[in-house]
Amino acid sequence: MPNPIQHLYRRAIDAFHRGGTYRGVYPNFEEAVRATPKIKPIGYDHAELSLWYREKLTKIFDDDYPAAFWMGKALQDSRSVFEIGGHVGVAYYGMSHYLDYPPDLRWEVCDVPAIAREGAHLAKEMNAPNLSFVSSHRESPGADILFTAGALQYIESPTLAEVIADFKVKPNHIIVNKTPMWDGQPFVTMQSIGFSYCPYLIRNRQAFVASIEALGYKLRDSWIKARPLKVRFRSGHKLNHYTGLYFVRQ
Repeated sequence: MPNPIQHLYRRAIDAFHRGGTYRGVYPNFEEAVRATPKIKPIGYDHAELSLWYREKLTKIFDDDYPAAFWMGKALQDSRSVFEIGGHVGVAYYGMSHYLDYPPDLRWEVCDVPAIAREGAHLAKEMNAPNLSFVSSHRESPGADILFTAGALQYIESPTLAEVIADFKVKPNHIIVNKTPMWDGQPFVTMQSIGFSYCPYLIRNRQAFVASIEALGYKLRDSWIKARPLKVRFRSGHKLNHYTGLYFVRQ
């Protein structure tokens, strides 16, 4: 029988659709979804969410600077970017105000269908012919740079290592930013983002790094951004920061 205090708290959070909160600890996405109340949608594949982050199209923020630094370095010998979970092209537009993109740059964003459709419409509106969208990494041959920021936690499968292994064109640079990792066992929680619930994966950092290095990459740099993550009523499941990583192909 569930603890009555926990039950009342969760009911209050669910009722007010509060964003930025986390409920439960689960072994996988399927179990997390099964345990979540059916009072609002699950996941990011909703057109309503395409309007989020519009204010980020004209600038980058403090937690973007390490990734932007390495993106600038990587673009010196690269002409293509494959971004996992880039929403409507937030990073492409934001970094364009700080970096000199090659005129023949190809930047491809992979996101859920509803977001990808809106991103393609916005690219036409913004006259961004170098920006395109897909909904599966298998629609792309790969790119010189693989970039992802704040997205891997929403993806259980395929893993980043599996995506890279599938590509015909292997990236020479891999930039991972704003990703929750810790030294403990991986676990899944359920994040409320206001409009919907999203299964949210916390990875083991050492295992993640090892999976990329096993493909022939070297970890060149890493950084952290102070950002707490607390699963209510689970004192042993909390993070103080998110992680950024930069790998180069050996």
